[in-house]
Amino acid sequence: MNIEFLLLVADYFKTLSKRDRNLDWVLSLIISIVCFIIIFKTEGCIDQVRDILLKFSESVVSLCGVLIGFSIATITILVSTNSVNIEEIKNKKLNIYIGNQQISLFDLMIINFTYSVVIEGLLLLFNFIITISASKIQSITMLNALNAINILIISHIILLTIRNIVNFYFVLIKK
Repeated sequence: MNIEFLLLVADYFKTLSKRDRNLDWVLSLIISIVCFIIIFKTEGCIDQVRDILLKFSESVVSLCGVLIGFSIATITILVSTNSVNIEEIKNKKLNIYIGNQQISLFDLMIINFTYSVVIEGLLLLFNFIITISASKIQSITMLNALNAINILIISHIILLTIRNIVNFYFVLIKK
């Protein structure tokens, strides 16, 4: 299996500030726990919970397709544009190191957008598996847990995408 994407994931976590970690992961975890409790407290039979999971998975697949396309388009713009703004961020070094190499703002943006594509792809795969296997799951708790995992990852992706877009905006307007 091709597992080089784990190096990218490790690079992403090495570049996270405490503030970004809290926004990207802690807030996503809180959202997912709240949703898990709401779904868990909802009275219903296993078929209703399974239906919620399958409908949500269908929505996630569509959303991931759009987000992957957007992230790849942004990466393409970053790596193929020769504007003054892009050249400046390639030369602007940050106080972040991967190994013993200091990274630039450009490197950070590429890491973040590429990480986003990888996580979106993994979420897409996860939801394909859910769609295939949901009918076999007979535990409401397991179905709720799958919903919570889905919500955790999709909220993480949405918050990461918002942060990436804001950073890209500031690069374009030079702030």
